[in-house]
Amino acid sequence: MGTVKRLKQAGFVVWLLLLLSGIGQWMVFSHLAKYPANQLARQKTDASLALAQQALLAYAYQPLQSTTCELNCPRPGDLPCPDRNNDGIAEGSCSNTARLGRLPWKTLGVGDVRDGSGERLWYAVSERYKNNPRILPLNLDTAGTWSVASAAALRWDATQGSGVVAVLIAPMQPLVRADGWVQQRQDATANISKHYLDQHASWDNANPQEGTVFGFVMASLRPYFNDVVWPITASQIHQTMQKHVLSELSRTLRCTTLPCNPYPRPAAVDDVSCLSHLALLPGLCLSVASDVGRLPLDTNAHWAWAAQHALDGSALHHWFQQNGWREQVFYQRSPSRVTLVVAGERLAGQARELASDKTRLNTYLEATTLLTLHVADATALNHPSNDLLQTVEGR
Repeated sequence: MGTVKRLKQAGFVVWLLLLLSGIGQWMVFSHLAKYPANQLARQKTDASLALAQQALLAYAYQPLQSTTCELNCPRPGDLPCPDRNNDGIAEGSCSNTARLGRLPWKTLGVGDVRDGSGERLWYAVSERYKNNPRILPLNLDTAGTWSVASAAALRWDATQGSGVVAVLIAPMQPLVRADGWVQQRQDATANISKHYLDQHASWDNANPQEGTVFGFVMASLRPYFNDVVWPITASQIHQTMQKHVLSELSRTLRCTTLPCNPYPRPAAVDDVSCLSHLALLPGLCLSVASDVGRLPLDTNAHWAWAAQHALDGSALHHWFQQNGWREQVFYQRSPSRVTLVVAGERLAGQARELASDKTRLNTYLEATTLLTLHVADATALNHPSNDLLQTVEGR
């Protein structure tokens, strides 16, 4: 009995030493995280991530072709493919297995952006927002396809339509991952994500699953996890897209050569033939005696500047038609000017799934916008408006 008792006591002592060792390691690790040098490294990391986000949003706003193009037209919201071989240049295309890599800093026109440990940033792009091959349509109703969890809870869930459009990751110093993988950073491992990105619980930043709940994970600093994850949300890029569309249409619809023909009347809001992102045929989406509506089809191209406008309805001719923007753009006309309205992304209480949902102004525009357009609608949302308006002079 004495021998058994001594063995139990020895086992308890070993267990206690291991426990204290683990606690001690964590205390040391936590204490080191508070050192001024580490705080400066985190500040540099956050600044680099913010710069990278700004560069990506600027890329999504780059100038568009005003002349005709094929089906793969540049469009508002385009994001580059990742850099998969660490040369700073975005890959020409990114398939299902190639949407995680490094930030293409040369393509974005920024410097060699690095985190506080000196490592280059990693980057994942949503399949719906990648610039090649493009998936149509891309507009303000297009959700992101990456889920991001915070510790053990989902914050952005791609399976519920609330995924993010891109994820930036600062890998920080190498460590031993939760699965026991020892990260080694050298030329031979430069493009192997497990040597840079970490794992926490059921999420693995080195092997994210797009379109599922197991995308990326944000977690506090741990001995086995130090990734700094920076999501770019759909709302952030939608605001950029919205401004871009308004700017492009304002430029396109502005008459610069006299005499200027009158602007056509808008198409009716309840004309469902205006809603397609496919080609519009003659006889569809026509002007009516309406005060406010959607941009009408202009098959005759009777405007003097029609060669560069978005109204001809051809899916081969313009990003506007290809990506279903006619659904989300409204205008109010007088003979010499129009007020363009680009609706914001849908708010709670605005359903846009069915064609019948899309035949009402209040599905897209809030009460304050409708008041500006002198449209009375007691059922419109009284939330702060996320619509953008601009008046364009015809002459």
